Amino acid sequence: MRVWSGVDDLVADTWHGAPVRRYRSTAPTLIDCLDRGRRRWPDRPLVVSDAATTTYTDFAELVEGSARHLVEDLGMRPGDRLAVCLPNGLDIAVAIWACARAGLVFVGLSTRLAPDAWAYLLEHSRAGLVLADPDHLPGLRRAARTAGLPAERVIEAAGHLTGRRERWRDDVPAPAEDATYAVIYTSGTTGRAKAIRMTHRGTMQAAEHYVRAFGLSPADRTAVTFPFYYLSGHVTQLNPAMLSGGSVVPVTDLRPSAIVEQCARHEVTWLDIVPSLLAQLPRVEGFGWPALPALRLAVYGGSPMLPGVVERLRAVAPQLRLCDAYGLTETAVAFCCLYDHEMGRKPGSVGRPIPTADLRLVDDDGHDVPTGAPGELWVQGPFLTPGYDRDAQASAAAFTDGWFHTGDIARIDEEGYVFVLDRKKDMIIRGGMKVFSAEVEACLAAHADVAEVAVLGVPDRTAFEAVAAYVVATPGATVDPLELRRHVRDRIADYAAPRFVRVVDALPRNRTGKVDKVALRERLVTEQR
Repeated sequence: MRVWSGVDDLVADTWHGAPVRRYRSTAPTLIDCLDRGRRRWPDRPLVVSDAATTTYTDFAELVEGSARHLVEDLGMRPGDRLAVCLPNGLDIAVAIWACARAGLVFVGLSTRLAPDAWAYLLEHSRAGLVLADPDHLPGLRRAARTAGLPAERVIEAAGHLTGRRERWRDDVPAPAEDATYAVIYTSGTTGRAKAIRMTHRGTMQAAEHYVRAFGLSPADRTAVTFPFYYLSGHVTQLNPAMLSGGSVVPVTDLRPSAIVEQCARHEVTWLDIVPSLLAQLPRVEGFGWPALPALRLAVYGGSPMLPGVVERLRAVAPQLRLCDAYGLTETAVAFCCLYDHEMGRKPGSVGRPIPTADLRLVDDDGHDVPTGAPGELWVQGPFLTPGYDRDAQASAAAFTDGWFHTGDIARIDEEGYVFVLDRKKDMIIRGGMKVFSAEVEACLAAHADVAEVAVLGVPDRTAFEAVAAYVVATPGATVDPLELRRHVRDRIADYAAPRFVRVVDALPRNRTGKVDKVALRERLVTEQR
């Protein structure tokens, strides 16, 4: 089934060799967006924290100073990769725009990864310089040695990103719309992670949609609970804020009570948040009406909302409007949205395509399926990534005639509403973080006490899914579940460590010889009842 969306101030364009529609009136690049913002709202707050307020002028001058410092003092050249490992805050936001200004490519490193995972990312990205906070320097230097990067190219970030201010220069040309200014790794763990190329075009088309869809204005302020280097941090929060004259509040403490406190202190008007975290907010004293009268909108996505949460939100915060947003890192934007007024009529749907998105549902042979029938969801639009960095084979496999293969199985009803049925890829979503079961299986299989292993996701009321592992022990060995969790945490990431570890004599298999994960999942779910 093929779905075309409506038209709203759109012009014809071409992307991936295919005809697309794009918004006519938006800034073409991140640099144009910042330049426009500093001219329109020079003294308005852009980045707000408990410690300081950074205006549009301040931010622009910090970006100019950082860009020149990276080139003039740290020896970086256009096309070089800058890796940054910092908690959310002003420094990492400046780093993204400074890379765009200087023609560099920004690579964000999660502070939660183990050195082995950092090593892969540094080697794959070909980072020429790493800036980090002191706590992560030892591990990053070990990772750098493994990746073949001189340890002296891993330095403390202090002073290198926000330590120099320069007057904004009007004579510096803006980058090309299709230039890659950053890469975002899909899982940020091991060799299976893909580096998604982010372009100015895709990011600005995403920002323009958020401004229009949610009516963003200079009066709006968003609390950023995602890392700035990730999609929802800068693409769909900081960029729309900058485009509309609003401001952002970086959040480093993700306890629900701390988020509510920040919303109250800084008069936050909207959130972009994972469902598992949003589900916990109604339990916090001080959330809702009339304690948070400014909070008008919560956008969530990445996994389905837990049962009953929407009703609890409506009960305690009747002023809050909701939006279920469905997209992928490769699409830059949530290309399907289910808005507040549609939720009662279309439960379980992720909504209809946004004005710049076209959708198709296809069978295994790439043929369109009938209305209501399941098929793999393909999407087309100006927001799509040009491909995966240093992976031509994966890039070619992800597209067919300009259509991106999402890997999700869905159906589309007669009104154009999309229902995601399953993930074609074997992936677990843990509190908004993506965990690939094959990665965890490979990690556990390398442990001396493990002969066989199957990893799967099971339902979890707070984080949507929990990681579970069924293990067959090596003959004569005794499996210690705590040791296996530590083994995964130290080699992949803390969120990938299995919550449940079950030792079994043998793994069940289906008639084709494959491990029957459905049976294992049902066994564990029954056990938890």
